[in-house]
Amino acid sequence: MEKVVVRHYVNRGGQLPVKPVIIENFDTDTDVLIIDEPELSRKDLIFEQESSDTWIRLADSFMILAELKNVNAIDLDPVPFLKRFYKALQENELDELLSFLADKVVWEMGGPQDIMPWAGKCEGRAGVTRFFELRKEGIAFEKLIPSRFVAQGNTVAVVLEGSGETKSGVPFSGGAVHWVTVRNGKIAHLQCYRDTFPIIEALHGGRPFTVSANAAGSQHYVNEPLATVRTADSIVFDEAVLDKVAATVKSARAMYAALQGLKAEEVRKAFASNVVWHMFGPPDIIAWSGERIGPIAAVESAKQIIETMHFEHFKAVRMIYQDNVAAVLIDEPGVSKATGLSFHTSVVHIVVVNEDGKVASIHNYVNTASIAEAFSGGRPYTVN
Repeated sequence: MEKVVVRHYVNRGGQLPVKPVIIENFDTDTDVLIIDEPELSRKDLIFEQESSDTWIRLADSFMILAELKNVNAIDLDPVPFLKRFYKALQENELDELLSFLADKVVWEMGGPQDIMPWAGKCEGRAGVTRFFELRKEGIAFEKLIPSRFVAQGNTVAVVLEGSGETKSGVPFSGGAVHWVTVRNGKIAHLQCYRDTFPIIEALHGGRPFTVSANAAGSQHYVNEPLATVRTADSIVFDEAVLDKVAATVKSARAMYAALQGLKAEEVRKAFASNVVWHMFGPPDIIAWSGERIGPIAAVESAKQIIETMHFEHFKAVRMIYQDNVAAVLIDEPGVSKATGLSFHTSVVHIVVVNEDGKVASIHNYVNTASIAEAFSGGRPYTVN
């Protein structure tokens, strides 16, 4: 049966309830709890685990607003839990890290599997253990340090700064986004979105390097972006937000609409005058990559994308937002116009909106490995 969003209510009427509202069958993947106090925010709530249930109360009161039966509090407030997980990841504590994962966890990383054997889909704790074993064979060390958490319900886009070094001593760097689903108090699904081209370059010893042909052909694993039926947080304080588009989402959508038409006036309306436009990728192979400042520079990069690639589709599969930041999952299969070779990649955009409702920055966490290969004429190809 297809899941649907169910709305549950805590109607306080401006008063503390004499008894908590008891809520059965709350689905943390889809459902929404509406607390009718528009002046409140999540910061005013405390989520407490009591046996198998979650109690929700006001931070300045011992009175319980709601009791969610058979719901794990971590699913409603996952960021503190994930901060502990990333501490274990940074400290390379594998046993502790595995304790954060569900028995049937799905762990995915895009990339060329014949060059990076740890790319692909792993299932279960044994699969994740194997992921780290394979990575250890090629990577001496890697640090992924979280710089931002964009949380909406039990889904969190974690923005990470990354750096590392291969076994042969060649360094690499580059940010990543982990798209994380928390379920029943554990990480149920983690997808890593990053550009693997710098890792490929480092594994080949740095430039110049040649990516050889493979008897089985290119083996690029592509994350399949995860959709959902819920478009809001799992806790809201004004039911009207479920029936109207949030300001941050409006601004992000206006940006995409302006870029599709590439009309200067619409672009100026959508972007801040000092917008930071950052596209991952090797700039000598992919002309649109790198950092640009200002709307005109952003449009030039967008034009180069259109001039060099034809997309089968540019599909924003999902958008989550928190405050003034939106994280957008995009699926991008296409063709290099220069070579006619196809590529397929998936992307996360991190879009920050300023107080005027204009896009102040967009960072494009795109895996350019298959794009660079297509642009270079396919394997074997040499990067000078």
